[in-house]
Amino acid sequence: MPGESKAAYLDLPVSEERRAHSDRRRHNLSTLLYCGWRRRGRRKAPRRLGENYYLDWYDPRLVVTSIGILLLSCLDALLTLHLLNKGAYEANLVMAHLLDISVQAFVIGKVAMTSVSVLFLLMHAHFRILSVTTGKQILHIILSAYGVLIIYELMLLWRFG
Repeated sequence: MPGESKAAYLDLPVSEERRAHSDRRRHNLSTLLYCGWRRRGRRKAPRRLGENYYLDWYDPRLVVTSIGILLLSCLDALLTLHLLNKGAYEANLVMAHLLDISVQAFVIGKVAMTSVSVLFLLMHAHFRILSVTTGKQILHIILSAYGVLIIYELMLLWRFG
């Protein structure tokens, strides 16, 4: 009957709720420790092929790619400051504005923007972006672009140093 439970309809005994009231799927520090550092994540692959999905465990090569991007970003900031001391100018308007504020604002802003972007792309590594590519592929492209940028800056320093 509508509004009645199935157990009452079938004249079955109604049992008491035995589940804990806290949500076991909630993420907290223990989830990070269990799934991240101990490498025991629950979700390592999608449930269905062809869908966007989050993971509890990331491929170590992708994490190394992300760390490489962050390190090259820091190196880019250092080389940019050296080039600025030799008479170069900052072509990126956002970074130029941060440089006008202070060197600390430039470095903190550059590292913060890179970190947030890399973290976002790492979390969405298995998502289709604009139906063209994935976050994983974008991370690899960014790493390559930073590599080319660092080589260019080193050539400028060698030439004008």
